[in-house]
Amino acid sequence: MTSPLRILLIDDNRSDRTLVLRELEREFDPLDVQEITSSGELNQAIAAGNFDAVVTDFQLRWSTGLDVLEMVKQRHPNCPVVMFTNTGTEEVAVEAMKLGLDDYIVKGPNRYIRVPIALRMAIERREMQQRAALLEIRLRGLLNRVKIGIFRFDAEGALIEANRAFLELLGAQSLAQASTMNWFDMRDCYRQLMHLPPPQQQEQEVNLQRSDGTEFWALLTTTLNTVEEVTVVDGLLEDISDRKQAEVDLQQLNTTLEIRVQERTIELQAANQDLEEFAYSVSHDLQAPLRAIQGFAQILLEDLSETLDASSSATLQRIVANAQHLNTLITDLLTYSRLRRAEIHSEPVSLSSVLDNVMAQLNSDIQQQQAQVHIDEPLPIVQANRLILTQVLSNLLFNAVKFVAEGVQPQVRIWAEERVEAGEPSTVRLYIEDNGIGIALDRHEQIFSPFTRLHGEADYPGTGIGLAIVRKGVERMGGQVGVESEPGQGSRFWVELPGVREP
Repeated sequence: MTSPLRILLIDDNRSDRTLVLRELEREFDPLDVQEITSSGELNQAIAAGNFDAVVTDFQLRWSTGLDVLEMVKQRHPNCPVVMFTNTGTEEVAVEAMKLGLDDYIVKGPNRYIRVPIALRMAIERREMQQRAALLEIRLRGLLNRVKIGIFRFDAEGALIEANRAFLELLGAQSLAQASTMNWFDMRDCYRQLMHLPPPQQQEQEVNLQRSDGTEFWALLTTTLNTVEEVTVVDGLLEDISDRKQAEVDLQQLNTTLEIRVQERTIELQAANQDLEEFAYSVSHDLQAPLRAIQGFAQILLEDLSETLDASSSATLQRIVANAQHLNTLITDLLTYSRLRRAEIHSEPVSLSSVLDNVMAQLNSDIQQQQAQVHIDEPLPIVQANRLILTQVLSNLLFNAVKFVAEGVQPQVRIWAEERVEAGEPSTVRLYIEDNGIGIALDRHEQIFSPFTRLHGEADYPGTGIGLAIVRKGVERMGGQVGVESEPGQGSRFWVELPGVREP
């Protein structure tokens, strides 16, 4: 249930009270009106304080409306008061407004209706003022609790107001003390903001000094605003000393780590160099005794072929075959090692001329397999190293002829396409497509690693280094290599190298 509006109606004229009361009852429901006709009743009512608003005449038998207004405001400063009179003057109205009167109405036959309207407006205005005051109290409480300093200064660099956090950050006991500290050039800040386009705001990290001389890093944000037609600067001050220290620590850590990485890289490069030189030396030194084994075994086969039984002859033939396989493996290892270490010189190279050379080298293998190799001419020019490119294409073409199912005639097609993307240098992709046994999808990446074999030595002899040489060679020339294949569907290997525009 809504509480009734409690009103003190102060007027010694009974008719006026009756007319005002009638209008009040029309406007407010529920309503509780206490009619005051003497000073005693007034004193008791004000002392009790059981009212929400006051309507008073100016000229009373025992007093004046100004005295009533002053009595009410002394005890209840926020209570709305409306004066309804026909004996006051303009000077009285002005004086009453200075004392806190909410409205002044001159009595008249058609003016009674204005009393409840003026009273309602006064009550609503006071309620809004109270809510605003409460909101300001809450806001100030919140601003004093946050850890970010909030302040405001004028064009002359004078601090107007600040919250508690701002004073604590500067180590100041009061706004007056903070104003005497030379912690920041506020006038220069004001001038800089005036020359900025909207929004006129600056954010900077500054090193500031507290009142006790200690320093701290702060994030300072300043914004130019207009408050009640006065241009001021509103600022936020946040202590970022911990973050700055963390940045310094991180930078020192990164520097330390970078030095360690450089040291480890040098050590690793030296170790790799020693390892490669050792592998090269061992591989090279193994070839001499291996050639001797192969040669002596061949001599025994030739000189004693008529006296050896079938088992001994087969054993010698295995020695020769294994020695040959080991010699091929050592040769491939040396090739792979050279590719890793050698300095690469690139030049414009004709794919057609390189493939002619490769076809001549593999002529006996092609004829032995009765393979058909078709090359889609003309082929473009690429930026590459001729010797390495010859080795790469030789390995790929040899595999295309070699890895076919039994009884299947090898069919190989070679073609190239130029690839151009916006903003990127042109490249050439060379394809070598066969009708071989194919490669499972999950092995496409593994086949380019050294010593990876997908089939037994008896089915497809090899060292497992050929495709590793292909990848390393292509990468050293600044290109890429890949494969598209499925088991039983053949394979399509591709090599992509930088293109060369013909003059």
